[in-house]
Amino acid sequence: MFIYTDLLRAALCCTASQEDSRKILRGVHITKTHIQATNGIAAVSMAHESKTELEGIFILHGDIPASAEGTGFQQVGSQWIAVHMDDYERPVGHNELELVEGKFPDLDKLLTTEEEPCTEFPPFAAELLALPYRMFGKEFTSMPVNFKFFGPEKPCQVLFNAAINSFYGDPVLVIMPMKSGVFELHRKAMAQKGETH
Repeated sequence: MFIYTDLLRAALCCTASQEDSRKILRGVHITKTHIQATNGIAAVSMAHESKTELEGIFILHGDIPASAEGTGFQQVGSQWIAVHMDDYERPVGHNELELVEGKFPDLDKLLTTEEEPCTEFPPFAAELLALPYRMFGKEFTSMPVNFKFFGPEKPCQVLFNAAINSFYGDPVLVIMPMKSGVFELHRKAMAQKGETH
């Protein structure tokens, strides 16, 4: 299977840290049509447009070379590797891949069809609001984004413009808001420590 490396880079922005005990969430999920990732509070699914029968969850070990433009997933004996190529289809490096057993979360079930009114913008962790830039900012630094809310404490879909959708396989990026009372909880915690101003 061969995909555009920036799809892999974007998906890796939504994987859990290597210290996370939920091994499935530390890898990218490859299906016949999509590359997916989730860390439990953010999830992404992008069409990879590669003709493949490959399906599995793979943890990538090491860093992807900056000059990589295309990546092939290959099995050599019992070991899976990601082979990276530059614009001229020359190899520029590889990463070991760890195939993870288990069932990847069904991302299609994240977004409900029923919407509840949202009277104000829900609070989000700053790291989630930075995701569009981290995932796609190399090519599109001033891209517009919008948000589709399904309810005050329900998953939210980040919407992108036509350029991102075309270049990155119509990404469906879903982020989880924080609890609506999070600012009050933080204020109380700071007051208990005597650090409020």
